Amino acid sequence: MFYLLAFAVSWSIVIPPSAASRGLINVQLPGAVGFLAPLAPMLAAMLMSWREGGAAELKRLLRSILAWRAAPRWYAVILLGFPLLALIAVVLSFVITGHRPDLSANYIHNVFPRFPRNLSPWLLFLPFLVFSIVTSIPEETGWRGFALPRLQRSWGPLLASLVVGSLWGLWHLPDFFYLQAVQSGISFPLFLAGTVSTSILFTWIFNGTGGSLLMVSILHSSFNAGDVFLPLLPQVTGTTLQLALYLALITAVAVILIVFGRLQVRPTPRLTDLAQGQ
Repeated sequence: MFYLLAFAVSWSIVIPPSAASRGLINVQLPGAVGFLAPLAPMLAAMLMSWREGGAAELKRLLRSILAWRAAPRWYAVILLGFPLLALIAVVLSFVITGHRPDLSANYIHNVFPRFPRNLSPWLLFLPFLVFSIVTSIPEETGWRGFALPRLQRSWGPLLASLVVGSLWGLWHLPDFFYLQAVQSGISFPLFLAGTVSTSILFTWIFNGTGGSLLMVSILHSSFNAGDVFLPLLPQVTGTTLQLALYLALITAVAVILIVFGRLQVRPTPRLTDLAQGQ
């Protein structure tokens, strides 16, 4: 029921502008409409939580959005992990092709088209990070806050991650027909493989930080920042090589986490442990 609600509401918001961008229907909608779609997983999660456990279960769900206490090592992994993997992918593409990467090439002006091009795009890094965290929280409230814990109880963290990742990728399907969306320039099978492998890393962070939605939302934002600020996307590089290498590295990390059993749910850290960075 949760996924039916999340998909139905989101797709009803995204499909009309997608069809309009392809000239299939004649309707003009403000660009801000697209920002309403990520609210659907959160609204569906809130509704289902209320249905399952009333105000207490809803409070538990929403409280995890503010769970900021985590050991410093988790913040380091969350903020630096994906950007470092992205940089390694860019370097590997240089080694393979011999073409020096243009680190000034990025997708950020597509996100903020009115930002002056004579200024460094890195001035937008912190604003983008905050913007992306805010827009990621509603998504993560649904995928990781509601769906993942319930699927883990029945199927374990690995299978639950694969299911959540697959449906997370499928949820984006209408964006591939929306010309203004970043997904329109990416192969859907490649994107789907990315959401599945990335979902395993998200599960590791979610379980390792005691179920913090804030931590996985920051991780989501860090992942987005790597795509936007570094030459990874085919729209920027003219090839899928960098993006494919990036996703291959993410998959390699996911396999390592699986092999070493790092996906298991861990108890919420105690404040004394956090103060000592343990």
